[in-house]
Amino acid sequence: MTTENTQRRCLIVERHDWETGGGEQQLQIPLAVAEDFFGTGDTSQEIMVRVFLSPDDSAPGIVKQISISATYGNNTRRVNGFVEIGLMPSCFLFFEETGTPNTYDVWHVIDKAIVAARFDGWRQGGNSQYGRGRLAAIVSAPVQRDFTRI
Repeated sequence: MTTENTQRRCLIVERHDWETGGGEQQLQIPLAVAEDFFGTGDTSQEIMVRVFLSPDDSAPGIVKQISISATYGNNTRRVNGFVEIGLMPSCFLFFEETGTPNTYDVWHVIDKAIVAARFDGWRQGGNSQYGRGRLAAIVSAPVQRDFTRI
């Protein structure tokens, strides 16, 4: 939870082409990263997301409530109820704290190489039958939404 006395943060998590769930709309977050960012996963929690559909948008195109699951046996927590994720290609998703508890600005960047090169502190989830584990990092906010160069 963010307060006035704490530095805002941004979770960056990789979305693979092979996401699970109906319509490939689930996003698994490695457990250690999810707990560092959202807190422990004993129960699911509801969060509000303000989704920016384009880097140029000054206002969110979608505002909705989604859930972050309790801990799964594969050492992840999952984003649920965010069906728009199923429409996104392989990318990095950004969840930036807004200063309002449990409310996050969300956007995505398709150029994964630029994102991976631009930020430090990457952690990798476990490999699966589909390929390598996803990358995730927590960085200081605010994070610029539109960038094309390292």
